[in-house]
Amino acid sequence: MFAIEKSGSSPGTRQGNLCVAVCTPLYFPMIIECWNVRGLNDPIKHSALRELIHQERIALFGLVETRVRDKNKNNVSQLLLRNWSFLYNFDFSCRGRFWVCWNVDTVKVDVFGMSHQAIHVSVTILATNMCFNTSIIYGDNNASLREALLSDIVSCSDGWESTPWILMGDFNAIRNQSDRLGGATSTMDKLDTCIREANVFRYALYLVEPMS
Repeated sequence: MFAIEKSGSSPGTRQGNLCVAVCTPLYFPMIIECWNVRGLNDPIKHSALRELIHQERIALFGLVETRVRDKNKNNVSQLLLRNWSFLYNFDFSCRGRFWVCWNVDTVKVDVFGMSHQAIHVSVTILATNMCFNTSIIYGDNNASLREALLSDIVSCSDGWESTPWILMGDFNAIRNQSDRLGGATSTMDKLDTCIREANVFRYALYLVEPMS
């Protein structure tokens, strides 16, 4: 199993509001990504996302902090990726805190669970029939509310021991002070405990700026 969290940058990469965490699963010939987009109503971001998907041949994308209202989600989705499928968490957040979108010609996606802070899905690669689980994470700014997220992750791990599992997104927490990259990210000792109890391995991914 693999745990992905936003925690730092590689030398030479630029920092900005448009950050992409890129994940290439070791056992699967495909790329999935997660972007803390901080608002998805801007057509410029639509163009940046489409270009990124085309260049990297991405099969599944997690979008965090979309700020798109429920009544506008279909219009935005069609403008963004017309032939893709979308999954939203509007049942738990009126602003659609995060979305999952995927290329239906490449993968099949089934929902395991959803909450205010996570969407858990099973992904099947159509060309090989290989499967793995993916969780798109967006931790609450409130530390006490984030405890529910960490408990959810540990609970999921109990039934997923034999299946590769990728967690990616923004936990809004860091494991130690060396992970801090500016901003208002808060420390949270329980995140490290969660990672150990869920028996996942942590890979720190760099942040890149998709727009020139």
